[in-house]
Amino acid sequence: MKILKVDHMHFFATDLDKYIEFYKDLGFEFVHKLEHGGREAAQLKTDFGFTIDLNKTKAADNPGYSHFAMLVDDVDEAFARLSEKGYEIDGPVVNKETKRKIITLRDPNGFLVQLVESE
Repeated sequence: MKILKVDHMHFFATDLDKYIEFYKDLGFEFVHKLEHGGREAAQLKTDFGFTIDLNKTKAADNPGYSHFAMLVDDVDEAFARLSEKGYEIDGPVVNKETKRKIITLRDPNGFLVQLVESE
């Protein structure tokens, strides 16, 4: 598996519109609002391809950082190699909306990391 680039970061936000404005103020371009995982969501991106994914949440649902994702050349190879090393991995799954294959695992402190392969 070869890491190609950092793909996106995902945050849970109590006020989606404030987050959108914040990242626009930092220079991100608003892409669209959508529904993701049954929640209102939004995406913003940079001109060099880095994306911020936002999901609306309640304060009681622990808003903040969710995960970051890296684009890789072969998710199946990554899954096999990391499974052999004993990591617990969710996936691979294919996101029908984005047509991307994804695996998700946790780092040693429990933070989520995704490896994404684009079709």
